[in-house]
Amino acid sequence: MARPKKIQGLGDVVKTITDFVGIVPCQACLERQAKWNLQFPTKLSPRELTEQELNEWKQFQDEKPTLELSNKQRLFLCKIYSYVFQVPYYEPCINCSPKPYIVMIERMDFIYGTYEN
Repeated sequence: MARPKKIQGLGDVVKTITDFVGIVPCQACLERQAKWNLQFPTKLSPRELTEQELNEWKQFQDEKPTLELSNKQRLFLCKIYSYVFQVPYYEPCINCSPKPYIVMIERMDFIYGTYEN
């Protein structure tokens, strides 16, 4: 029996499900699979924050609104997240669910929290 392919990200998860139910992927689906694998990997390995990034994240936390991020804050969040987690730069849709931004903030807060002593 063949060994199952390692799941690299969300794209592989979706493909596994669609394969199971018998959906044959088109070229656009395969491209989306690759894009989602890059944007949403199954395992993120963050690098250490620089002193400047620590200071910038502290400032972001101090200014962070409870309901809505400004455009400047969204761009900062996407930029620092891509640098720290070493993933391609990605800006979630601002008119859709806020969940991607919430996840980015939670992950960055966790990393930042490991520096507080």
